[in-house]
Amino acid sequence: MHTVDGYDVVVVGGGPGGFAAAVAAARGGAKTVLLEREGCLGGGMTTMMVCPFMPHETSPGPDDAPRKVVNAGVFREMCEWMIARGGARDGRCIHFDDECAKLVLDELAAEAGVRVVFHAALFDALAADGRVTAATFAHNGGPLRVTGQVFIDGTGDALLAVQAGAEAEFGDGNGRVMPMTTKFIVGNVDGDRAPSGAELKKLAVAGANDSPALVNTNVSCLAGKGEKRWVHFNAIRISGRNTVEPFDLSDAEAEGRRRVDNFVAWLKANVPGYEECWLVKTGPHIGIRESRRVTGDYVLSYDDWKACRRFDDAVACCSYGIDIHGDKQNQTNLQGMPPGGYYQIPYRCLTPKGLTNVLVAGRSISADVEAHSSLRIMPTVMCIGQAAGHAAAMCLPGGNVRSVDVRCLQEAIRNAGGVLEPEAGEVGGGEG
Repeated sequence: MHTVDGYDVVVVGGGPGGFAAAVAAARGGAKTVLLEREGCLGGGMTTMMVCPFMPHETSPGPDDAPRKVVNAGVFREMCEWMIARGGARDGRCIHFDDECAKLVLDELAAEAGVRVVFHAALFDALAADGRVTAATFAHNGGPLRVTGQVFIDGTGDALLAVQAGAEAEFGDGNGRVMPMTTKFIVGNVDGDRAPSGAELKKLAVAGANDSPALVNTNVSCLAGKGEKRWVHFNAIRISGRNTVEPFDLSDAEAEGRRRVDNFVAWLKANVPGYEECWLVKTGPHIGIRESRRVTGDYVLSYDDWKACRRFDDAVACCSYGIDIHGDKQNQTNLQGMPPGGYYQIPYRCLTPKGLTNVLVAGRSISADVEAHSSLRIMPTVMCIGQAAGHAAAMCLPGGNVRSVDVRCLQEAIRNAGGVLEPEAGEVGGGEG
């Protein structure tokens, strides 16, 4: 086994949260290594082809008051780099090209001084007395053993934290998680004749009883690479599968591709403008909305979301609503935030109970099902990751994540462009 020593911060998983954590830690002066199981960074935004960022601003009120930015920092910097390359369009929802994202993430990581190792899949975490001493990875070049002082779990599935002994919950407590989705792109679409996204969704709902291709769909689409007449689809939902069980996950990948093929055939046969279309590509990895959530020093709750709660140890904000996908056709539990509303995410949600040198960056932080369905979006996940990275660098050399002075951590986040107070006035209930 090859041993890699000498790093202060070890980040496992290069998705939105892990990437932002690694960049923040390295910029904070920590010698940082980032290990990613795929061949590129980005996770959901690249390998799962989740190409629009959900809203990073508050919703406007009836008086059309200006929206307030709630997610910035490394997230905003990455967006600006993509916009400058022509690979993203600015707005409340930022649409971007996944290939551009791959390049920009490489460049930002290199600029920050992060050492990236691709094709490294976590195998185990070596822990004693609540402290992780090393993590082992499977790699084509042979097994890797990586030591460090602070470990950040950016896997999205709490893989490192659970291997180290952290408590975690899976889904809704009854073994059910939100459906997975295979994203895909269709080419050669006649945009002049094709229906709008809303109209296409109505067609899919109307045809659900007649076509097996439309079972449990929730159709949304956006134009991508207009000169090539491409349309990017988020439609196919794969339900009833365990997102971390090997056979279930493998079956879901195959089912997704089969159902995409059926859906494209339905488009060709039933939808104007799609008569001569073809499948360009599917996401290399099926999109996962939900799996494990660690139990941390604080569990963010639906009540916190509903009250737009503020916290003394806030390290990130979110203005996104409750968004729980169901197992039936077009079934989604949506609850919006009030105009101008947002809530804060406390540092205590990033610290798993029982572990002294581990932080969680991403959708698997400590939260209940409802709060998770809101904070899981990529802009918020990146801000959570950035906070974890700052904290990891600040708790060196001892590596005790609870030794961090939260006021100093908040100052570091603000100095790096992060947002903790999107607006002057308070919306909702008091302190938590």
